[in-house]
Amino acid sequence: MKNEYNVIIIGAGPAGLKCAEGLKNSGLSVLLIEKNKIIGPKVCAGGLTNLDAHFDIPSNKTRVFEKAKMYVVKRKYDIKLSTPIKIIDRYDLGQYMLNKLKDSKNITILKETLVKSIEKNRIKTSKGIFHFKYLVGADGASSVVRKYIGLENKIYMGIQYIIPEMCDEFIGFINPKLISSGYGWIFPHKKFTSAGIFFNPKLVSVADARIQLNNFLDDYGLDYSNARYEGGPVNCLFKGIQFDNIFLVGDAAGLTSANLGEGISYALTSGEEVARKIINPDYKIVELNRLLKIKKLQENVLYLFDRLPFLQEPLFRIFFSLFKKTWFQSHYFYLSQITPASR
Repeated sequence: MKNEYNVIIIGAGPAGLKCAEGLKNSGLSVLLIEKNKIIGPKVCAGGLTNLDAHFDIPSNKTRVFEKAKMYVVKRKYDIKLSTPIKIIDRYDLGQYMLNKLKDSKNITILKETLVKSIEKNRIKTSKGIFHFKYLVGADGASSVVRKYIGLENKIYMGIQYIIPEMCDEFIGFINPKLISSGYGWIFPHKKFTSAGIFFNPKLVSVADARIQLNNFLDDYGLDYSNARYEGGPVNCLFKGIQFDNIFLVGDAAGLTSANLGEGISYALTSGEEVARKIINPDYKIVELNRLLKIKKLQENVLYLFDRLPFLQEPLFRIFFSLFKKTWFQSHYFYLSQITPASR
């Protein structure tokens, strides 16, 4: 195995896989490094809101919902979604994306490999030293690449149960008095149900968040006694994607919405954009800039709510009353249905 590559990508999540796909057959030698044995699984609810017009994820990999039920404390809001939300299992997404790389001649995939350190134009791993012209950090919230660059993080948490029982309703729940600025979900997948809470660990402890999740599931009547419990961090602090010949994508770049916890659409878009940037340094990351406007809008709303903790419940009631309106959904999730640039 050679030890010099034009591009080294650390992390084979959606961002890393999409970046590798964008470099497929480019004439550049690419090494994709993954620490795990199996590509795909991750703590993730699997919700997709910005992907319908962007990526070709087949319908047989997802469940699609055109309606949602949102609870603010005990009050329910039935919402017709202007654009359906898709739910996908991260294993299925990872394997689907990995399959797209199987016939590539310029991409080498190295699994079960830990990155020990990064130095100028080379990395040290558990399987040797590799040299690069470009390095892409796609290695999640605890990114070693981001740490090497010297960027701080803003960490939020997600915890969830993977419940064998199937649920057919797409549900969100909010109780500002118990989980400040956070929200819970019940997302039905094809073979299981994900039920969890996304929250700021500076405001709510993991233990308290789990108690509130249990209470909601008890009230809703969803049995989680045989469920697998898991949790993980996400990074919401975006500081840029390019730092000389080093790039950050997905969670490593802080590309998760602190408001919604959504990261898959940002991961796929940033991975694709960085591939374009490596091939053509003059490319202006048009697609990612559009998503960044959505992220900024959503996090400005979160900032307002965080500054008014005693008014959060009435503010959420107003928010979801507006959320029933198609124009409001379109602006909040899609900036009035932005049209993707030509591909």
